[in-house]
Amino acid sequence: MTAEILGIHGIGQQRKSPNSLQESWKVAAQQGISASNENAKLRSMEVAYYAALFRKANGRLGHEDGIDGDTPLSPGEERFLEEVLEDNLIPDMDIRDIQAQVLGLVAIPRKVSRFLVAVDRKFGRNAGRYLLYILRQVYRYLTDENLSSAIRRKVAESTSTATSVILGHSLGSVVLYDMLLRGDLSPEDGVSPKRPTIVTFGSPLAWPTVRRMLGHGSQIQDVDCEWSNIFDPLDAITGGIALAGPRTVNISVENGLRDPHAAVNYLRHPAVGKLLH
Repeated sequence: MTAEILGIHGIGQQRKSPNSLQESWKVAAQQGISASNENAKLRSMEVAYYAALFRKANGRLGHEDGIDGDTPLSPGEERFLEEVLEDNLIPDMDIRDIQAQVLGLVAIPRKVSRFLVAVDRKFGRNAGRYLLYILRQVYRYLTDENLSSAIRRKVAESTSTATSVILGHSLGSVVLYDMLLRGDLSPEDGVSPKRPTIVTFGSPLAWPTVRRMLGHGSQIQDVDCEWSNIFDPLDAITGGIALAGPRTVNISVENGLRDPHAAVNYLRHPAVGKLLH
């Protein structure tokens, strides 16, 4: 591929074809560009499609990458979720007075259940359930080396020296950050982009446990690229907060109440559009 802009999607995309997903990103990105500059046009853009890898790893096609409310938590997932809770990332959220609830989910530790109820209270109905789903998929990327290495290869194959901007949404931002720190996008190899502009949005990298489990330390590291991070304070996946990185420029946006985490809602925003033309 020789596109100037490369997108790395998040989870739950395996029911979309590569072409339909890419087209939805292109349309939304053009809307964001037009909102920031009515005369500007979207440069060439591709989306690195890895959703099928989740399907293969799971062995079946499911609505939520093989993880849903009926899939039991593994002991490792329980420990991971409890560590996320201990991050105490979200300010002004006290779970001590909250009674554990079933939430229509698999059996989870009482402490985590109370945390998810608190997320609902702060971010809106079903936000806790959605956060649980996203974090379980992030955990899968962090712990399944066969899957994660296959995803990184897929993304690397989609880059070239022509790539000047790389977008990472949700889990895609974790993949992008991981690749940068691993040197998988090194300009010295003669194939990878030469210090592209990085744009992350809806990123779970705000959670210290996620960064710690990547093996690069709990603090945001210097990726030696211009890095813009876009977040909606109502997007529970981001914890509603900025990323504290040495080169990270954070931009707060409003994507509306219906689905503040959706990639297309971020891409439609003029703050993102300004970065793409």
